[in-house]
Amino acid sequence: MNLCPCGARGDPGAHCSCSAQRLAHYRDKLSRALLDRFDLVVTIPRARALEFQGGPGEASENVRARVVGARMRLAAACPKRTAAADQLLTRAVERLPLSGRGRAKVAGVARTIAALAAADEVLPEHVAEALAYRAPSELATP
Repeated sequence: MNLCPCGARGDPGAHCSCSAQRLAHYRDKLSRALLDRFDLVVTIPRARALEFQGGPGEASENVRARVVGARMRLAAACPKRTAAADQLLTRAVERLPLSGRGRAKVAGVARTIAALAAADEVLPEHVAEALAYRAPSELATP
């Protein structure tokens, strides 16, 4: 979804013409409870012409091998969080608008990130990356 009705908010190459009231009305269409049900919420800026002309990305077979390996690691045994990762998750719940469901989503995404990194444990950096995939701050305030 766009960050605002006109679609220009967050785009450095455009000027958002939406009033604070219009932004508030637009944001109110999405409840926090609904956003809590998404595992990942990522803001992606509008692509520029040069980005469309970029070279080839990583080969699909390499990505597939990494995903299959991560799935096998998760099926065999879920990586456990370190004490430091647990502390970071606890601090996040205390400081951020993170519900019980949101905490569970962050923990699950952190496990997936650790599995993709072939890590034996969920580390604080995995939790931090998972926290970065929560609702973008642009939706919070005008």
